[in-house]
Amino acid sequence: MSNPPVAVPVERVTREEAARIAEKCAQMLVEQFGARRVIPFGSVTGDAPWHSRSDIDLAVEGLPPELEAKAWATLDKLLPPGLEVDLIALESAPPELRARILGEVKMPKENIAALKLEIETELQNLERIAAQVARFLTSARGEPDSFAVAGVAKYLHDFYNGVERTFERIAVRVAGGLPSGDFWHTQLLERMAAPFGEERPAVIDPSLQSRLLEFLRFRHRIRHTYSYELEWPRVKRLAEELDELTQRVRAALEAFEANLDQAAGKRKKR
Repeated sequence: MSNPPVAVPVERVTREEAARIAEKCAQMLVEQFGARRVIPFGSVTGDAPWHSRSDIDLAVEGLPPELEAKAWATLDKLLPPGLEVDLIALESAPPELRARILGEVKMPKENIAALKLEIETELQNLERIAAQVARFLTSARGEPDSFAVAGVAKYLHDFYNGVERTFERIAVRVAGGLPSGDFWHTQLLERMAAPFGEERPAVIDPSLQSRLLEFLRFRHRIRHTYSYELEWPRVKRLAEELDELTQRVRAALEAFEANLDQAAGKRKKR
């Protein structure tokens, strides 16, 4: 028997309501902005739990780049408060995500199997980020200019986004749901370093939590400062840690999956 997804519904918006809004958004993108194809995916289609921070994911093919900003602004008028739309260009989507969007890879119906697929997809994205940063560090000569520093910082920002997205999926699919309030990012990281009763073992150890907390704080700094204010020594230090940290994250998540399997086996024997 699959474990029921644990999630908090988006306030005032059910998945069914969001699906109807997604259809209107897709129609608008085709009729008003010339998109060739629009495919809703993710939690709005039922492939993942619909929770308090779910948005409408739309894969768009053929949307002229010069119209993208206007399309965003127009779609925003269709959305109720608290709901956002995320447009993914199908042409440039990562191969794993593109395969899922097009139905070439089906999301498993069993909850834990679906979570494992989501985790592996995010891990592959994290490894791509680490590889890109490593290539830059290898090729860089001297101190890079502010544009290059900002580019590396954006990769570090994206790295923690991917880590946090993985933790969100674990929180809503296994147990506990998502934290609320202004400090939910920190609280989510803290929850991942502790077991949730008998339902979920700890995902990361305190040492890895401490390392990731620094990336969380750095992401906050990136979001609240001008790019030209970023200091290369700090960006460089974090960038040099990225490959090893990515390996630690993968090892922790693979151990977590193994623990989930063991826990499921014990429950079946009871």
